[in-house]
Amino acid sequence: MRQTGRRCAGLLLLAGALCWGKSAAAEVVLLKTDGGFEFYTEGRVGGFVEAVQGQTLPTQFDQNGNLTHTIGDGGLNVGGLYTTLPMGASGQGDVLASRVRSGFLGNILAFGLRRKLTDRVTVKGYISIWANIEDENQRAFVPAFPDTREGFVQVSGPAGSLLVGRTLTLFSRGATEIDFLYGHRYGVGNPAGFTTQGPSGGFVGYGVLAATFNSGIVYSTPNLHGLMLTAGYYDPTAFPGLYWERTEWGRGEAELTFDQPLGALGKIHLFANGAFQKVYAAQSDQSASVWGGGVGGRVELSAFRLGIAAHYGQGLGFAYAFDGSTAVVEQANNTEALRKFDGLYAQSMVVLGRFDLSAGAGITRVHEVQGDVIPNAMTGTLAYSLLKQRVGLAGGIVYHFSDYLHFDIDYFRASAEWWLGETQVVNTFNSGLTLTW
Repeated sequence: MRQTGRRCAGLLLLAGALCWGKSAAAEVVLLKTDGGFEFYTEGRVGGFVEAVQGQTLPTQFDQNGNLTHTIGDGGLNVGGLYTTLPMGASGQGDVLASRVRSGFLGNILAFGLRRKLTDRVTVKGYISIWANIEDENQRAFVPAFPDTREGFVQVSGPAGSLLVGRTLTLFSRGATEIDFLYGHRYGVGNPAGFTTQGPSGGFVGYGVLAATFNSGIVYSTPNLHGLMLTAGYYDPTAFPGLYWERTEWGRGEAELTFDQPLGALGKIHLFANGAFQKVYAAQSDQSASVWGGGVGGRVELSAFRLGIAAHYGQGLGFAYAFDGSTAVVEQANNTEALRKFDGLYAQSMVVLGRFDLSAGAGITRVHEVQGDVIPNAMTGTLAYSLLKQRVGLAGGIVYHFSDYLHFDIDYFRASAEWWLGETQVVNTFNSGLTLTW
């Protein structure tokens, strides 16, 4: 579970954030040349105070400190793995802790360069650099290194657009956008990565399977009466240390979207996306399929916004797409079967002048495979307790001092349940300030 916390901080929560270039408050043009080039920047900086109150990770020991079984990934490590209780007993304890850290997104500095090749064709180059404000493992002497999260060239014209480089992937992009636009664009959400480093979680892992940033080649068709199909071929993802460590061909992903204005009242956006990839055993020609699909939509009617998304698939992970945690592969009885996952997420927001009021709920479930219900040959009991589900409830208020300065207060209740009955509940309270441009 310690490994999962680090991965969440370093990968999923950066990945869970929306491609910044698509939704910035306003880009700032720095230079226009006589040759037709335009150089611009966009980004954000900010920070949040985060306080957590709740339970530590469930115990996997009896009252005498003897190991009873292994508890799978899925909990929140917000105050140490286990708490030593009075009289030397080991068990699940309580935690109260706080940090000053990045929100759903970290600090972002992005630069773009574009020009027209013809009257109808434009070429664009884009790079975004992400950075966190908190220290790694709460150690002030450890430097915080920036991360080049995006870098691509894109050509757009009447025949559609072609993108080559590193950017947000297509599978589960719609759900990730809902969380960003209506939930935690200027907030924090769940405290994943609390004890390490990196932006927090929003609803990622609680109904939202976050899209990731990967290198690929992506083509989008022209917009045909609101319909657009985007397809990408991405660098493959393996599961190091989890039997399926090898890949051959890359990962295919696609998303079909439909956009329709609703007169002067608002608009509607619908989406369906999917992904497929083969993974292989390290020392043999055995293979398995990792696949997933997602559907959902957003509607905006006057001051009201609502987004709903769902996903289902095999080998996906509970937090970000193609997560390589122990929740993905059965190992206790060496079947190495890939588990199935599903999730459902709903997010609302009401815009009242300078205030945004939001509320959301989500659930992610992990389904057992045959190997999970086979008792240990020596003890006659199950040796592994797999995560069963994670449920998130959240609410928040954002006050916009201007179109570039935003103040947030938000709350997230994260609960987790394992198949052998263990539970964990963590309440998170967040507040902070964000500057965007």
